[in-house]
Amino acid sequence: MLPSAIILVLDRLGAGFLGPYGNTWVDTQSCNRLASAGLLCEFAMSDSPVLETVYRSYWTGRHAMDCRPAEETLSEAAGKAGLKTILLTDEPRVAEHPLAAPFAEKILLPAEVATIAAKEIDETQIARLIQAAMEVITRQREPYLLWIHSRGMSGAWDAPVEYRNAFRDEDDPHPGEFTAPPLLKRASGFDPDELLRYVHAFAGQVTVMDLCLGALLDAADDHRLAKDTLFAFTSPRGYPLGEHGQVGPVEDALYGEVLNVPLLLRLPGGSGALMRTQELIQPGDLYDLLRGQFVAGSPALLLDIALGRDHLPRDIACSVAHGERAIRTPAWFLREVRESDDEPRVELFAKSDDRWEVNEVASRAAEVAKDLLGALNTFELAARAGNLAELSPLADTLSDQWR
Repeated sequence: MLPSAIILVLDRLGAGFLGPYGNTWVDTQSCNRLASAGLLCEFAMSDSPVLETVYRSYWTGRHAMDCRPAEETLSEAAGKAGLKTILLTDEPRVAEHPLAAPFAEKILLPAEVATIAAKEIDETQIARLIQAAMEVITRQREPYLLWIHSRGMSGAWDAPVEYRNAFRDEDDPHPGEFTAPPLLKRASGFDPDELLRYVHAFAGQVTVMDLCLGALLDAADDHRLAKDTLFAFTSPRGYPLGEHGQVGPVEDALYGEVLNVPLLLRLPGGSGALMRTQELIQPGDLYDLLRGQFVAGSPALLLDIALGRDHLPRDIACSVAHGERAIRTPAWFLREVRESDDEPRVELFAKSDDRWEVNEVASRAAEVAKDLLGALNTFELAARAGNLAELSPLADTLSDQWR
């Protein structure tokens, strides 16, 4: 029987708030459960902070720097293989995306305006969306592709207040009852008490999200097609919480808090269970994996990793935004910013010790920065030409973590 697939995409969730990624103070039991049964991608890197662009990568396999027309969308490939394709979302930009048209069924769940926190979890927007997803799963009798997109942290922060207060110590400021996602920029940094309010509120949202994920996993596991169903959980981009002078996506600067996102995969048959990969994964790899489930012989890096098959390790991931580019290797992260017609400004950070880009070292490693810019240019040219598979491995000075 063809495999089914359930993809849950929760917007604006960075990897750093989840237990499987090292967080020790937010209880994410459902994420832990999913990680224990599947493959965890430690360095899944978004290729753009623009939602529509990431979805182009998800649904066509094209990198954000690759502007060529799509050959076949994910829903088209799944439909041709005989799967029913369903898109469920509370985000109009996803429902109305041009590449969403081939889905056989599209369900847009209206996002209600929340001016106060919910009294119970089932009143939250994420819970309503997951309940709708569970009902969709229950109706399925044949193999299917269900793509679920939640506005997540870009929507209302409507978790019941007690979930925010659960993280508050006696001397901590009250997190408040705001529901609008905060958008703030402070050139001189944030007052620690002010920042703590936002962090606790965000953690409350993550807790509710994790409980909803658990309910969705239960529904998937109880379905008659469960043993043949792939389950994926990811996010297109993260949410800054004080790093680099921003709370919220004020500018969506290309730093780790925006780019490093979770990707947890549970494959049919248990392939990749309890595995963790540090290879650099990007949104287009999810397309390759899913298409590989539906179309025999399609190459897929994630499937090679999960099955332990020989493959050329991924040593580069690149991202692009308006006026910015970034390149990540196992050893370095470089951000290039064009603010005018002058020479672009370059920032360089050593990996993996400096996970959230705190210590800028471009002046102390000028040759590395120059070589990384060259690698970034080469990557972009290859992406535009559709030749990313032909890129040569990087020099050891750019890819060796133990240089």
